Amino acid sequence: MSSRRLLHEFPTGWRRRVYVSVVILAVFISAYEGQLAPILPLLLSDLHMPLQTYGLITAASLLVGAFAGYIGGGLVDRVGRVRILVPFSFLSAGACLFMAGSDSMLHFLIARILLAFVEGVAVAGTAPLIRDFTPRVGRAQAYALWTWGPVGASFFAAAIAALTLGAFGHSWRSQVYLMGAFACVGAVAVALVLRDLSPEVRRTVRSTEHTVHSAQHPLHERADAGGRRLRLLLQRPTVWAHVAAMALMYVFLATMNSYAQIMLVDHFALSIQLASGVAMAFWLCNLGGGILFSWLSDRVQRRKPFMLAGSAAATVLLAAFIASMTAGHQAPLALLILLLAATGLALGAVFGPWMASFSEDIEEVHPDIQGLAFGLNHLVTRLFVLASVLLAPRVVAAAGWETWMIAATVAIAGFLAVITLVPDHRRKDMRDSEAPATAAAQEAGTSLS
Repeated sequence: MSSRRLLHEFPTGWRRRVYVSVVILAVFISAYEGQLAPILPLLLSDLHMPLQTYGLITAASLLVGAFAGYIGGGLVDRVGRVRILVPFSFLSAGACLFMAGSDSMLHFLIARILLAFVEGVAVAGTAPLIRDFTPRVGRAQAYALWTWGPVGASFFAAAIAALTLGAFGHSWRSQVYLMGAFACVGAVAVALVLRDLSPEVRRTVRSTEHTVHSAQHPLHERADAGGRRLRLLLQRPTVWAHVAAMALMYVFLATMNSYAQIMLVDHFALSIQLASGVAMAFWLCNLGGGILFSWLSDRVQRRKPFMLAGSAAATVLLAAFIASMTAGHQAPLALLILLLAATGLALGAVFGPWMASFSEDIEEVHPDIQGLAFGLNHLVTRLFVLASVLLAPRVVAAAGWETWMIAATVAIAGFLAVITLVPDHRRKDMRDSEAPATAAAQEAGTSLS
C-alpha cells in the first residue's frame, strides 16, 4: 500500500472522530443495502416468488455472507482495512443495482448471493477499524455507535420507503436503486476520507489517545515470525468464550429481528401496526441503552460487570414475558411494551462492552489480528442466526411461540454462564497505564501522539 494512504501518526481530536464517523457510515450503508422488508410484498408479487422460496434465498445469502465475513477478516489484516473496504464498497453498490434489475427468481438469487458476499467482505474491516481508531477509553461507546448501523438501517429503509414509494409508482425496484445510489455516495466518502494506520502504529495498544498501554508482547513476534496467528487465536480459551457467548445471544436477536412482529400478531392478536410499534420500542431502548451503558463502561473502564448485569436482567425480564404469554391475547399491551422495552434496555448493556472486551482480549494475543478475530466471530454468530431463522418456524408450528421463546431465553442464560469465563482487563490496564505506559509514550515521541 502506498505510504501516502497510510497514517504514520495516531490521529487525535476531531480527525480521529471523523475517521470513526466514516467507518460507522460505511456500516450503516452496507446494512441499508440489504433491507428488503419494507418492499417485500411488492417484490414477491412482481417476481411471482413464494415466501418459502424467498426464505431459502435468504438462508443461502446468510450462509455466503457468514463465510465472506471470515474470508474478509483475514484479508483486512494482511492487505489493509481500507484497501479492502473501498473497492468492495463500490462492488456492493454495483451488486445492489444488479439486484434492482431482477426479472426472475434466478436473477434475484444470483444478485442476492453476490451482494451478500461482497458486503460480507466489505464490512469485515469496519470493526477492526473502530479498534484501530479508538483507544480503550472510549472504545465501548464507539462500538455502541457501530451497532447503530445495522439497527438504524432498518428504520431508515422503512422511512425512505414510506416517503418515496408513492412517488415511484410503488415499484420495489425504486427502493433498491436508491440503496445503490446511497451506497455509491458512501463508497466515495470512504475512499476520499479513510486511511489505514501504518502497521507500526496499528500494533500499538492504547489506553488513551496519548497513552500507550503496551507496544509489544512475546506472542506478537511468535505470530509474525511463524505465521501462526490463527492458531494462537484458536488456542486462547477466552476468545472462544467471547464468541460462544455472542453466538448464543444471537438466537434471541435473530428472533426479534425476523419474527417479532409475527409473534406478537399470532400469539397476542395485536394488529400489524401495534406489533411494529412494540418491536420498535425494543430496538429504540436497545440503541439508547447501548450508548448509555457503553459510556458508563468506558467511564469506569470495566466490561465484564455490564455484560453480566445486562444478560442477567434480560433473562429475568424474558422469563416474565414468557409468563405473560400464558394470557395470550388478553395480556395487557402496556405490560408487553414494558417487558420488551426493558429487555432491549438491558441488552444495551451487553453489546458495546462485549465488543470492547473482545477487541481488548485479542490485543493480548496480537494487536494486528482484529480482522481475523472479528471474522471468526462473524462466521459463528451468522451460523447461529441461520439456524435460528430456520428452526424457529418449525418449533413454533410444532409447539407454539412460548416454546421457542423459552429456548431463546435459555440461550441468553447461556450467554450469562459463558461470559463468566471472560477476563476483566481493568486491573492490568490500570497498572500499565501509569509509569510504564508513560515511559513508552515518551520513547515513541510525537509519531504516536
